[in-house]
Amino acid sequence: MPLLKRKPVPPVATPTLDSTKKDKEVWYSPYTHEIFLDYSEYLKRTLLYKKPIWQCEATGKVNLTYLEALKRNKKLIVGIETIRLDALVDETFKHLSTQFFPGELVQCTWDDNIAYHGKILEALENEYKVQLLDEESLGIEDMIKTLPKDKIKRERFAFSKNLLKKFLKEHTIRDGYVGSPWNIKPETAERFQIDTTLPEQLYEARNVALAKSRKKRPLDEPETDSNKEQVVRYPIEDLNLPVYRRDPSGFGKITDMTPGSKDALSKAQNPTGGMSICPSSTETSVPQESYGAFLMIWSFLSVFAHPLKLSPFSLDDFENALHYKEPSILMRECNVALLNAIIKQRERFKKECQGNGTTAVAAAMSLYGTGYGASRSPSSIAYQETLRRLANENQMDISRLHPATALRETNPDRGCGSPEIETIGHEWDHGTVDTEEEREGWEDILIGFLNQLAPIDMLEDIDRILASLVLFAECTLEDREDCYAGLSLSDKVKIFELLISVANESYVIKSYMDDCQEQMTELRKQKIELSRERKRIQTERRELEDKLSEDKQTEDEQKTEENDDTKETSEDLIESDNESAASDNEDSALLKAQRQQEYLSRHESRQEAMKRRQAEREERETKRMKLHHLQREEARVKNQEQKQRSELRKRLDDDERALHKKEEQVERELRKYSTHRIKPLGRDKFFNRYYYLDDIGGTLLHGSGRFFVQCPSDTDLIVIQERDFVESLDMKVQPPCGRGGGVQFVSQLLKVQGFDNEYMEKRLKMLNGEQESVEAWWRVFDKPEQLDALLLWLNPKGVREFRLKREIEKYYQQLVTGMKKRATDQANTTKNEVSRRATRNKSTPTFPTGSWLAYTNKFA
Repeated sequence: MPLLKRKPVPPVATPTLDSTKKDKEVWYSPYTHEIFLDYSEYLKRTLLYKKPIWQCEATGKVNLTYLEALKRNKKLIVGIETIRLDALVDETFKHLSTQFFPGELVQCTWDDNIAYHGKILEALENEYKVQLLDEESLGIEDMIKTLPKDKIKRERFAFSKNLLKKFLKEHTIRDGYVGSPWNIKPETAERFQIDTTLPEQLYEARNVALAKSRKKRPLDEPETDSNKEQVVRYPIEDLNLPVYRRDPSGFGKITDMTPGSKDALSKAQNPTGGMSICPSSTETSVPQESYGAFLMIWSFLSVFAHPLKLSPFSLDDFENALHYKEPSILMRECNVALLNAIIKQRERFKKECQGNGTTAVAAAMSLYGTGYGASRSPSSIAYQETLRRLANENQMDISRLHPATALRETNPDRGCGSPEIETIGHEWDHGTVDTEEEREGWEDILIGFLNQLAPIDMLEDIDRILASLVLFAECTLEDREDCYAGLSLSDKVKIFELLISVANESYVIKSYMDDCQEQMTELRKQKIELSRERKRIQTERRELEDKLSEDKQTEDEQKTEENDDTKETSEDLIESDNESAASDNEDSALLKAQRQQEYLSRHESRQEAMKRRQAEREERETKRMKLHHLQREEARVKNQEQKQRSELRKRLDDDERALHKKEEQVERELRKYSTHRIKPLGRDKFFNRYYYLDDIGGTLLHGSGRFFVQCPSDTDLIVIQERDFVESLDMKVQPPCGRGGGVQFVSQLLKVQGFDNEYMEKRLKMLNGEQESVEAWWRVFDKPEQLDALLLWLNPKGVREFRLKREIEKYYQQLVTGMKKRATDQANTTKNEVSRRATRNKSTPTFPTGSWLAYTNKFA
């Protein structure tokens, strides 16, 4: 039905037939089949129908006459609705609100005007046969009655517009072109045996709409590959995109690689998908086997910088410090911060050990590592005796609480549990390291930590590291300091991993994480309030725009009516003048006599005529002044309304800008307090994970200045492998263009798009027990050009890359700013080498400005 001001115009009610007035004239409108008794009403309606102010309900097209809008509706609406979802919900709800079905539970008003629970037994013409129900929802045999519709209603929450809208979304589907019809989803239609074939006219309209799409080719057959690709609703599963499985020209057949089909092992026809290849990454000085742990360590130290009392530093500074072969303040402060957190936790454990019960036993077990328990040192034996004592006092099974650990026959020279290490690390946890003097000799505290808390699976590495730190039995503190600086990067990373694994369980870190979670809860509440505020602003803006549109449309209608009235008045005046001229010619003699008589009459009553004319002038002047005041008042009201609308629009713009700033601030705060787990921004089509590590917790705003890519997890690789098996298919979902392949298909795409396809194949063999361990890989992007090339490579038609691209664009400005800042800092860094400090002394060496060697911990 054509719409006027977005609302349907109801037709004029058909007048009742009066048999006594057979000759009465009526007027008939061919547009709406309306009958009018008044000619003026007929003309008014006819002019309204001819004005280009109507809107097509099906397509939304405006500036149409009633007849044009009606023709467009008739052309598209053929038994299947093509209206918007809200309108469809309204019409369906209106239709079903008075329709009831056998077996439906309702509320019905009985003879005593009280509503009872009942059940529909039979649907009659405009009436229903209803049976009342007892408390157990069983029918009462003698309480059956036929009731009209107005005495029956449903439960309040049994049938609502929200439920109907949800139902339509779950079981209906609609194509993307304008005026597309609502149709039943294939699985629902198959379940209830519903024919979903489009009528001929709707099918032709669909072909015309699709022919105007970017392919510009008409669709003659509904089952062609072109048709299938056009009706796909993106984004979809990345590896199922049809662009990889058809000719690069865009024509030809789409290969279906569904497992079990004849083309399951076919090669991809267009492995690049018409997109650029993934940009190459920047080489790093950290080995690939240690890069993941290296990033984890820096991220932990930066995120928890506040509870660890450690001034944050950049990733480049940390990398340089790990490579540096001389003692540095940065390495010292990182180790001391973690050791202090561990010592504080151990002090709490020591107090708990003095009690009884399972808490005391658990605290005693936490004080010693499994590797320390495996050594043959005297302290290890004392630890076992302590556990036995606590178990005997509390009547506990020591083997269940602490499984027996096989003791080593002999401790290696200068290894875990050896006399030299025991002597150096004795009472390493007697107190935290706070002052500058206490920091001298922090290596001995680290040696004691490694000796006592080394896990069994790391014993060999810990023995080797301890032997490297204590080169000989009589080595001095300076020797141990130089030995730590001389460790390889991989050994320093292993030490940091062990420190972090223990410090992460301390109350210092856990209490900070609890505080962050509380802040996150408050920020989520603020985000909900901001979302409500945005909806309010959008509603007010929509109402303002609708009001402006209606006022403009009303003004146009008034102008059109005024022009029509002026035209009709002019025609009437012309006709009146012609008739008057003809009458004057016919009765000229009579007019002369009348004029003479009037002249005499006027001469006799001149005074009265002057008074009458004066009264007429005053009346005209009064009307003119009144009209003038009315016009001025209307202009004033109109100006006032325009001013109010301008002020409202300005206020809405200001509110929206302020709201946008608040939302950005809340997003930054949410990212800052997301310390519980650092999640990737997203994954690409190959399940590679992308990380942005800056501005989280205590991290610097541009601490890394890089964008990181991690290889897919083992779970993701298994998902790719399962694509080769029929059992992995969801038979309820049938992609219109078929599915992509499995391992072979993905391997071909990896090779062509700039990745190493051998890693996936080797890793899968390792997971299947056919090969030894394969090291994971990382990629690094540190230039804005690489980031731009990455965005060009991502295909937003895939669901994973659509989300990833959206997140990268969200943080694009921060990423680019961080990369530029890092490049500037590297260019300004002085490359002067600092001479090695030969002996320990109190003098503080001077370092170039901006060098990582000049790092100072302001929170110590």
